[in-house]
Amino acid sequence: MSFYALLQRLLEAWHAGDADAAAALFAPDAVYREAGREPLQGRTAIRDFMRAFFQSGKAARMVVGDVLVDGDVAFVAFTFSVRGHAGAIAGPSEMGALVRFSGACVTEWREYRG
Repeated sequence: MSFYALLQRLLEAWHAGDADAAAALFAPDAVYREAGREPLQGRTAIRDFMRAFFQSGKAARMVVGDVLVDGDVAFVAFTFSVRGHAGAIAGPSEMGALVRFSGACVTEWREYRG
């Protein structure tokens, strides 16, 4: 699977609020780092984190800008917005992620803000 196809599937799962489908795209021992948070280690921890986020009632929206791919490493520039229970939108925030991948799985996701 190409990185672009992997990223598209990940975005579809996030936008659908499907933590199981999103986490399935991470390797069993993947590392997930959001800016300002402790890293999550492993698919189960990533899934549980995403489940809690989606169950909070927040809807995430990512709009991808530039994507640079070099071998098994990519950088994704994107904007990120969250809609809360009352419909209020937080964001968009300009962000980026350094993504390491192998085949059909993300092995590391490391976000940057600003």
